[in-house]
Amino acid sequence: MMKKVVVVRFAEIGLKGRNRSDFERALVENIKKVTGKSVEWRWGRIYVETDWESEDISVFGKVFGIQNYSPAIITELEYGKIEEAVLKLARMEVAEGKKTFKINAKRPYKDFPMGIYDLNRDLGAAVLKNIGGLVVDVHEPEFTVGVEIREEGAVVFSRKIEGPGGLPVGVSGKALLLLSGGIDSPVAGWYAMKRGIVVSALSFVSPPYTGKESKEKLIKLAEVLKGYSGGKGVDLYLCPLTKVLEFLQDNVPRKYMLVMQRRSMMRIANKLARNIKAQVLVTGESVGQVASQTLTNLSVIDQASDLAVLRPLCCFDKIEIINIAKKIGSYDISIIEHPDVCTIFSPKNPSTRVKLSVVKEIEKELGERLRVVEDEAFSYIEKVVV
Repeated sequence: MMKKVVVVRFAEIGLKGRNRSDFERALVENIKKVTGKSVEWRWGRIYVETDWESEDISVFGKVFGIQNYSPAIITELEYGKIEEAVLKLARMEVAEGKKTFKINAKRPYKDFPMGIYDLNRDLGAAVLKNIGGLVVDVHEPEFTVGVEIREEGAVVFSRKIEGPGGLPVGVSGKALLLLSGGIDSPVAGWYAMKRGIVVSALSFVSPPYTGKESKEKLIKLAEVLKGYSGGKGVDLYLCPLTKVLEFLQDNVPRKYMLVMQRRSMMRIANKLARNIKAQVLVTGESVGQVASQTLTNLSVIDQASDLAVLRPLCCFDKIEIINIAKKIGSYDISIIEHPDVCTIFSPKNPSTRVKLSVVKEIEKELGERLRVVEDEAFSYIEKVVV
């Protein structure tokens, strides 16, 4: 037997207590959905049978819960088979120009007759004998061949590829993300999924001011997030907000417009979240970044919703957010210039310290008229298949 697999390792899940198996089971199911492969689940290890020489395994880097993963070979517990696997992987590393190595053997299965010292010595000697130009470097080798002697076989690998970490999507409930066309909100959605949350997205559009291009941009951003969803997908909802924005523009003092817009969005999002059984809202706001994101204004905006609002980026600066956006693949989409709700109806000099009492008084005066336009906007929400 010489079976090619991807070995999946996790870190945070391993710290869980009696419910650890639930988290591992969720990770296994997500890997199955994403890869379509058979998965072998052992305590502390997950093996996915994959021909990594001919198949793209980068998908494992998008499954939350994976700390790192390795293309590997599993062989029978026979020294000759183990040596064969070690030589195969060493030759692959040498083909990429690497010249120094070490063997790192572990023996959790104690019934194997050879000890760690003997394995390291003999396998290292075999590599030197069969592959020219290599030198042993036990301190800073260019590659390390790991050999794990386990009951199910010898697991041999030569590299560990970083995964996204976090928790498997689905173990922490469901959230509704307020997804704009900007840089921040897709990153916020990514961080929510990293904590095991299933994310649906609500985007506000304002036809005829925004057109087909803006809608396509939002769909592309949702598709990026879908790639990290553990196979669960991301439902995208589009809400036409034009009449609400025009109503507020005609009836609200300019300096309060921004906060009033955000409160309307929160009420609509809150109602949708209830309908789809989402437990919280998620936004991409960062404290102090723009006028609506002062602590005072955020507090006033939050009180339009009776659901908790998560802001994963609240203490990030813009450079940090941009770097993550580039890493996850949303940045180049986000910077495509198309008009969106946040820019079209934004006042020039919004107040940064809106008082809740003032806003409530304005909303009281608007009364039924505001509720009607918000309800109408909600009734036209469109669900898009991503």
